[in-house]
Amino acid sequence: MREAVENDQIIPFYQPKVSLSTGEIVGLEALARWQHPTKGILTPSFFGAVFEDHETAISIGKLLISKIAADVRQWLDQDLPFGRVALNLSPAEFGQSGLVDGMLRTFDWLKIPPNVFEVEVTETVLLGRNSSNVASALAQFREHGIQIALDDFGTGYASLTHLKQFPVDHIKIDRSFVRDLEHDSDDDAITAAVIGLGRSLQLQVTAEGVETHGQARRLRDLGCDHAQGYLYAKPMAGSQVPDLLMRWDGMLIRPRSERNMELLSR
Repeated sequence: MREAVENDQIIPFYQPKVSLSTGEIVGLEALARWQHPTKGILTPSFFGAVFEDHETAISIGKLLISKIAADVRQWLDQDLPFGRVALNLSPAEFGQSGLVDGMLRTFDWLKIPPNVFEVEVTETVLLGRNSSNVASALAQFREHGIQIALDDFGTGYASLTHLKQFPVDHIKIDRSFVRDLEHDSDDDAITAAVIGLGRSLQLQVTAEGVETHGQARRLRDLGCDHAQGYLYAKPMAGSQVPDLLMRWDGMLIRPRSERNMELLSR
């Protein structure tokens, strides 16, 4: 992986986040991928353990941030409606001094407004040895208009406490609750409770791992704001995002009946 960083083989892929009420793309999550010279595109399921090595994790993070920022600059220049781009930061990145200032300098150098970004954190980050650094960094992000999302919500034992302790704008329902939403009454009840909690606290709620129209309909009926998953699109290279956004935007301005037929046929 160190060689992969040196050889510029770590790249961001992007998966859209879709409004369940309007069908619009409201954001993109940036995901790490390894463009392996012989094995093709590899996901963190193949190389995720490397993030336990702080030096390598920080190198990967810096490389990804620079590439994501460059992609965003291009999309802004093309006036594309991409919403907010979510960045996943590892515990190691929160352990380094100057994390926020470094990211803001990158954005400023490319003349990108910080408020087009969102930072996703998991409870692993919040419960780590650097929790005081995390709280300070998240507060700095918020001061500059960068939203905070709590990822994999409901899978950890302190999620509710973290909603009080940290400046959270957005919670993401873990895919493990969405997978059997149509058939498991317990998953349905948990999902409904999380959505109700989010609405009560005036937080955005996104369901991850949405793969069927039935799941999307149920989430919409429960009042979930956004959905993300293979039903809408698989993660893709930054070069593919403009075409997706333009096609998606063109589809949304058609009459509803025609739009629905095309959505169902994909």
